[in-house]
Order: sequence, then C-alpha cells, then structure tokens
Amino acid sequence: IGLWYGKELIIMAHLVAVSIDQVLWYVDLFGWLVSGKFPIGVAKYLTWPATSFATRITSTHHLWTIPLLMYACGGIRLAAFPFSGLVIFTNVLISRWITPFTIDYSCLNNTKKEDVNTKDSTTSTTTTTTTTTTASTVNNRVTYLNVNLSHELWKDIEFDFLQIQNDNPS
Repeated sequence: IGLWYGKELIIMAHLVAVSIDQVLWYVDLFGWLVSGKFPIGVAKYLTWPATSFATRITSTHHLWTIPLLMYACGGIRLAAFPFSGLVIFTNVLISRWITPFTIDYSCLNNTKKEDVNTKDSTTSTTTTTTTTTTASTVNNRVTYLNVNLSHELWKDIEFDFLQIQNDNPS
C-alpha cells in the first residue's frame, strides 16, 4: 500500500517490521554459506524435507525486501518505529486469532459416487441407484501454518528466551 500510494511512513514502518527477521536471515545464509550451518535457525526451514519448491522460491523476498524498501523511501525516519510497533502488534494478534497453527487434512474424507444399475427380470425395467462411498484420506497430511510467527518461533531457533510467546514456553 505504501509503495502504491507513495506513503513513505508506511514503507518505513514495514521496513522496520521486517528488518529483524530479515537481518537474521542474512546472518543465517552467510553462516550457511561459510560453515554449512545455520547459526540462528530462521532460514533452516528451507532444508526441511517437507518444504516445497514454491516455498523456497517465495522465500527469496527475505533477500530483496530491505534493499527495495530502502531504495523506495531513501532511509528511515524515527516516526516509523512506533508506527511499526503498532503494525506488528496488530498483525500478530489478527494472525493468531484468524489462522490456526496447523491444518490437519486427515479428518477430510474422499467421497465417491457410483451409479449401480439393477434390472428386474420380471418387469424388464432398469433401476439406477446412486450410492456414496466414503474412504478416509490416505496421506494424513498436516500443514504447518504459523502465519507471521503468531503461534511460535520456528522450531529450529534454539534460543529459549525467544520462545516466551509459545503456548508452552521452556
């Protein structure tokens, strides 16, 4: 919205909000390139077997968002910090309220309809009956959402003091 309407304060507030995560991403990627390990863990989800190719591609925004926004607004003004705090607080609350932690697809069922033709030999009429069969989903897939980290930090981040927002902090 800020880029579309040329509202620098909105751009700067977003820049401040994403800078924490994205700077940690830069540290993680640099550490991974140098040592083969993620020192913080915020980017480690890229190596999870369940991480799709699409998720890996869309995660590139962590690399270009800060440079793009810095170019768009030419820096950061002090007024962006309190506005950013308000935006982050509201965003996390709304995300936690309307987004589940996970979606369990194992409760869904596959429904199959079949037409069964039966012929009555005495009257030579054919009756078609539609039957519905329900079979449980085979893959029992659970999708981890955790939008905007509103439920917990990534499981790969091992700093206990940062896990305070979890439902069951250590």
